[in-house]
Amino acid sequence: MTYADKKDISGDFAVSEVNREKEEVCERLRAAVKNAGGNQHVAAASGVPLASLNSYIAGREMKAAVASRLADACGVSLEWLVTGRNSASDTPSLPVSAEGDESNFSDSLVEFDNYDIVLSAGHGYYPSGEKIQRTIHLQKSLLPNEITEHRKHVCALTVRGDSMQPSLDDGDLVLIRTDVESIKSGAIYAIRIDNSLLVKRLRLKANGNVEVVSDNPSYSTDELKAAEIRQMIRDGGTPAKIIGRVVWRSGAMTL
Repeated sequence: MTYADKKDISGDFAVSEVNREKEEVCERLRAAVKNAGGNQHVAAASGVPLASLNSYIAGREMKAAVASRLADACGVSLEWLVTGRNSASDTPSLPVSAEGDESNFSDSLVEFDNYDIVLSAGHGYYPSGEKIQRTIHLQKSLLPNEITEHRKHVCALTVRGDSMQPSLDDGDLVLIRTDVESIKSGAIYAIRIDNSLLVKRLRLKANGNVEVVSDNPSYSTDELKAAEIRQMIRDGGTPAKIIGRVVWRSGAMTL
C-alpha cells in the first residue's frame, strides 16, 4: 500500500541505526502469525496478550520464553523464528484460497511508516545516527476510524521512559497523526524541542498558553506561551515543532 500524497515527516527528527536482525525477526513472526490463523488466534493459543503480540510484530523485543510460546502456537521452530535458520518445512507460507489467490487476510491489515526512533516519556531523548524508516502492519479491526480514515497522515513511533505512566509505558508503540492544525486540550502529542523528542500531554489555559504535562506526578509541568504554540503548529518554529497527536497505543499491561 502506497500513498502518493503521504506527508513525509522524516525531516522532523533524526533516527538511530536500524537493527536489521530485529527487523527480520519481526518479519518472520508476522508471516508465522498469518499462516497460523491471525493475531487473535495466535494470542489465544499462546497465552500472549493480543496487545503484546501486536507490539512484538511491530518491533518490540521479545524475551526467549515469549518467543518460544509464540513459535509453538504458530507451528514453527524457535530456532527459525529467532535466527531464520532451519529446514524449509519450518518456514511458513502465506495461506492460499481455493482460487489460488492469497487469502484476504491482508485486506484486513493497514500499513504505516514506522520510524526507528523513540519518543522520550521523560526529560528528553537525543537521537543520533541516520534516518531509518520501515513499515508495520496492524489489523484494521483494532483501529478506530480516525486512524483508518486518515492513515496517510499516521506513522508509528516507540515510547521510552516513565513520565507518561500510566497512560503510556516504556516500550509502547504509538500511532500519531501528523496533520496537526490546532491543539486538542488534554490530548497527548509528540514534540521536538531542539534535538529532544518528547511525548507529553498538552492542556490549554484560559490565557492561551499551554501546559506541557507528564501524567506521572514525579515529573514537573512546564508551560509554553500561546505565540510559541502557534509557531510550533504553523511552521515548526525554531527550535520546536509539534510532530503529531498520539491517537493509538499498543503495549503490555503494567502491574
